[in-house]
Amino acid sequence: MSRTAVSRVLARTGAFSFLLRARSHAPRPPWVTVLTYHRIGDPAQAEAFDAGVVDARPEALDRQVAFLKRRCNVIALDDLRAFRSGGTLPPNPVLLTFDDGYRDNHDIALPILQRHGVSAVFFIATSYIEQRRLFWWDRVAYLLKRSSREVLDLEYPRKRSIPLGASKEERARALKRTMSIIKAHHGLDLERFLDEVEAKSGASLARSDERAMVDELLMTWDEVRAMRRGGMSVQSHTRTHRVLHTLSDADLKTELEGSRAELEAVLNEPVYAIAYPVGRSLDTAPHVRTALRAAGYDLAFSNGSGVNLAWKFDAVDVKRMSMEADMADTLFQGLLALPNLAYELRAAPET
Repeated sequence: MSRTAVSRVLARTGAFSFLLRARSHAPRPPWVTVLTYHRIGDPAQAEAFDAGVVDARPEALDRQVAFLKRRCNVIALDDLRAFRSGGTLPPNPVLLTFDDGYRDNHDIALPILQRHGVSAVFFIATSYIEQRRLFWWDRVAYLLKRSSREVLDLEYPRKRSIPLGASKEERARALKRTMSIIKAHHGLDLERFLDEVEAKSGASLARSDERAMVDELLMTWDEVRAMRRGGMSVQSHTRTHRVLHTLSDADLKTELEGSRAELEAVLNEPVYAIAYPVGRSLDTAPHVRTALRAAGYDLAFSNGSGVNLAWKFDAVDVKRMSMEADMADTLFQGLLALPNLAYELRAAPET
């Protein structure tokens, strides 16, 4: 029986409600749950780009936030920062986070959050907002989905051929393989690689067309400031959304310190938290942990799935749980009540 099916059975018995009520009387929470969203909307309407980063339809987000208000305590980022320094958290603490800087976060998520009276953290990849460029994963997706070629023959960073096929499934596999190069190749010149993908896909993207798409897809700095005025926290998601493990020390410094400086200039307030893209474990990258501290971050969030045990909370490797479009309400409830049982593991969107 799938975990989704199990969650339906347990929800009908009232088990999830019982567990959440029981933990509300505990002297201290056993864990801290952090949920991750990217885009909010209809996945079909995002099909021209990377639809995999649509994590909830508007009505689903509304139901999820309503449930959190009834059964949990939605905490603010400052609450987690205080906990890091020895403070306490309320029972069933949940932090809501949104990555990247999509415009639907402002247009759709913000009104929902405000209507329910809860706060969330929005992690912004600053260079895309400033330069009005498509996020690299959306740019790659757009080009490969429009390509009429059967194979993507790349020369950089090394020669390789990626079959594109004709079916939706084949294109999805090609997209995953192409994006994996960006996520894994050390020292990759990102712009050179994106130009290579455009040239070899045969699907051109004029700068004026890209700008028009960006204005529909991404927030502006004015909208980012409006999020902050609306009671949300705005923090860093690096400058160009590169996997930190793949960068030189100099580029790592630029990504971490540059994004923080850009946000502080826009917001006119300190920035002290970051969600690092893809969020691979820092166990194999102690230099990244050191760089995060040196850049002035008190909190750093992974995209790795799991909850954070309160007794061994790691402030620079905070685990999160990725949401997904069309997640059953009962599975969402189970995720909060009994994460190890209810969370249906899947390949994370890694953004």
